[in-house]
Amino acid sequence: MLQKIHDRLTGWVAYLILGGVAAVFVLWGINWTMRTPDYAAKVNGSEIPANEVRDAYQRQLAQLDRQANGNVDDAARAALKRKVLEQYVGQEALITRMHSLGYRVSSADVLAAESQIPAFQVGGKFDPQHAIALLQANGQSIDQVEAMIRRQIQLNQFGDALNLSSFATPAEVNRVEALLHEQRDIGWIQIPAAPYAASATPTDQQVQAYYQAHPGAYMTPETVDLRYIELSLAKLAAAVPVGDAQLRAYYEDQKAKNPQDFVQPEERRVSHILIAVSNPKDDAAAKAKAEKIYRLAAGGADFAALARKYSQDPGSASQGGDLGWNDRKAWVKPFADAAFGMKVGQIVGPIKTQFGYHIIKLVGIKPASVKTFEQSQAQLAAEYRRAQADKAFNHLEDKLADAALQNPTDIDAAARKTGLPVQTIPGFTRQTGGGPFLNVKPVIDAAFSTDVLDGNLSSLVQVSKDDAIVVLSTNHQMPRLKPLAVVHDAVVAAWKQQRGTELALAAAQAAEKSLAAGQTWAEVAKSLKLTAQPPRFVARQEPSVPIEIRRDAFDAPKPKLAPVYRAITLHDGDAAVFGVDAVRQDPSATGADKPLIARELAATYAGEEAQAYAASARAHAKVVLNPKAID
Repeated sequence: MLQKIHDRLTGWVAYLILGGVAAVFVLWGINWTMRTPDYAAKVNGSEIPANEVRDAYQRQLAQLDRQANGNVDDAARAALKRKVLEQYVGQEALITRMHSLGYRVSSADVLAAESQIPAFQVGGKFDPQHAIALLQANGQSIDQVEAMIRRQIQLNQFGDALNLSSFATPAEVNRVEALLHEQRDIGWIQIPAAPYAASATPTDQQVQAYYQAHPGAYMTPETVDLRYIELSLAKLAAAVPVGDAQLRAYYEDQKAKNPQDFVQPEERRVSHILIAVSNPKDDAAAKAKAEKIYRLAAGGADFAALARKYSQDPGSASQGGDLGWNDRKAWVKPFADAAFGMKVGQIVGPIKTQFGYHIIKLVGIKPASVKTFEQSQAQLAAEYRRAQADKAFNHLEDKLADAALQNPTDIDAAARKTGLPVQTIPGFTRQTGGGPFLNVKPVIDAAFSTDVLDGNLSSLVQVSKDDAIVVLSTNHQMPRLKPLAVVHDAVVAAWKQQRGTELALAAAQAAEKSLAAGQTWAEVAKSLKLTAQPPRFVARQEPSVPIEIRRDAFDAPKPKLAPVYRAITLHDGDAAVFGVDAVRQDPSATGADKPLIARELAATYAGEEAQAYAASARAHAKVVLNPKAID
């Protein structure tokens, strides 16, 4: 069957996102556009098409350009080009090496993979007619698609072979397990920096020195005064006038076209009593309790009183179990099926849902009906305005784009042609933007693009599906150092914070010496007017111990004749002194995780072997480069 499909597919073309093999498309940066045959490199006689390398380079260059705000110099471009070309050369060297070692892929494997391509499927099943139509519409050879699949299967074979051949020795597994389950007897004192900072007072010279040493912290942001024309669907819709007569005509028109949209579904009003089940072990007891309450209710007991006494639904118990009027969609299926299968006044139960057991009483029924104009008026007005705004938006979007193109430096002329106002955001920053475009990256990128900073209007910038703008940047201000007088208080605060951290660390270092000299944790803590955390065995991932203390304590040498003490700074600026008294293995460790450790080690080794093998393949490959082909 697959061979027959293959015969029918051969010769057609497509641009595909290949589901299960999508990763290889990303890896190789494939663009299926046909160009004049040429190559960027030959590797062991195999040509690498220049268009593939060129397209991958252009995509990565665009990303680099965005990150550098359009300031990618020629040297960086050349370096990126070399990097991309070398990636392709290395990959091709590995493929050709695998081929020389006898790695092969059968046609049956390729055909089976084709049948798994989501783009070739309809309703989750492979559809040859759909595949043929898709390929024909996009103009690509099935041979190229099959070649890509074949390469990916080869790479998978190579990876599988390395995974199967890689292993960890028992000694290596035991060593890793011992490290993972190691515990250390750690005591510590955390020394806050805040009291030291509060008592520290800088001299004028110290403030000046700190200010000069940290100029980046006191720069003004790069800004422009942003002038822009915005096309907003929401604003267009809000401005659409709609009278009562128009809306009534719209109501009748829409009701005739889409009658199902104007059906008010049947609603029912029920009360219920819920006996919740949070643990499956309690299911039988909950059901028995619900059955008992049902018998009381069915026997004539006051349902509301029973609900207030027994129901475990916090939202309705105090209301006598009343859930109000709802249509079927409001409830989970078992509950809805029961409620919509009852007569008024009837009581049923227990009904099991994921919440527990329900006893249900039907209080009333509102039959399905057609929504009146009054019931639909608010929704219709919004829909009408949206429909009218949609038409205007599409027209104005084209008009705004054309106006910006025809008036490349005159935003006021573009505004007159579109009838849209020019708005201004002063102090719009490269870091965060501003106004309604706070942290809106497409607008920030446009505002600080080289072309717009040179005085030109941007092209149409798509803020969202329903919002587009054209921008012009004026009054461009580069970052500059704020005068010390303006930032004096901030500099003093930063200096004090830094000084507090330095003094806290000095106190920790003094405490380290005291502990090493023989003082106890309690004595050192008392001298600091703090509380010590007495030594206890902790694991590497013990969350109650600050991460820096755990990290350094497990990196410290094992204590031999005396505890090991260290003074460190914590991430928040505080300091700490800790000590390691002893090391042991977790007494609760069972060795059950050894198989997992062995698999993870083997996978790590396989990855290292793959990198080494790829490097060897590249080093021994016969390579002819043709970088000019990708210019």
